[in-house]
Amino acid sequence: MLKNKKKFIMSMALSLVLMSSSVPALATTTQDKDTNQKVTSESSYDLKDLNEQLVMGVTWMQSSAEYRALCYQAYNTGKTIVNEAASNFKQGDKPLAIITDCDEAVIDNNEYEAGLIGQKAGYSEKTWTQWVDHADAKAMPGAKEFLNYAADKGVEIFYVTGRNEKTCLDGTIKNLKKLGYPCVDKKHMRLKTDSSNKQPRMDEIIKDYNVIIYMGDDAGDFPINSYGKDVEDRNQLVDVNKNNFGTHFLILPNPVYGHWESALAKDYFKLSPAEKDNVRKLHLKTWTSNENNN
Repeated sequence: MLKNKKKFIMSMALSLVLMSSSVPALATTTQDKDTNQKVTSESSYDLKDLNEQLVMGVTWMQSSAEYRALCYQAYNTGKTIVNEAASNFKQGDKPLAIITDCDEAVIDNNEYEAGLIGQKAGYSEKTWTQWVDHADAKAMPGAKEFLNYAADKGVEIFYVTGRNEKTCLDGTIKNLKKLGYPCVDKKHMRLKTDSSNKQPRMDEIIKDYNVIIYMGDDAGDFPINSYGKDVEDRNQLVDVNKNNFGTHFLILPNPVYGHWESALAKDYFKLSPAEKDNVRKLHLKTWTSNENNN
């Protein structure tokens, strides 16, 4: 009952904020009394403005030592899991496997994201396919070494990615091979053919393999049934599966994009830039000093 009440309150607040953003106004922002958030005017906000919100996340991923450290931490944990699984492997057991995402799990696409900053354009299939065909995404810090370490121990690597099979298969294979990743062939590449839900593709692999590690930057990269769920449900599913993270699931940091964003509101990607800005701010929990109001 409490959970449903919270969802109802959030839904009502969201509706009020979106209504506010759709009303033409001369000022850039107005104040929503119920949410204590500034509401962006529809007429004064475009994709170029929204893309400015990428700056901090992209800069952190491209520049910070902490980002690299988190990557190394995940892959080093993976080596420990691989060592244990390989030492316990017996003849007749299912072969060992790792299921990993590609983008922001083993390869870094932040040059594409950085290219959107300052532009009045967002992500599109056309520009994304051009980036994939370019095949110049860099390896994540420590990822290539980890997956080759696992492959040398007899573990097969399956790349289960949200990239479109029709438009991105060749470019993805080219990029991964260029970087020196193992198991890069059509058997081990499981790209999207219809739904973005990865669970059916993971289920096919599980039939024949003992999957010792799931790896990715999104809750949807793990078999926890998070696809299509809202913010509260996604968080709850992660909490229920908390003991698997660091022991069976390896998650990589990505503050720039993911299903966490689309979970913020129903039909999120149909919203205008101003509406997206307002939805994001609605989810902020804030504290403000009285001095800031003077």
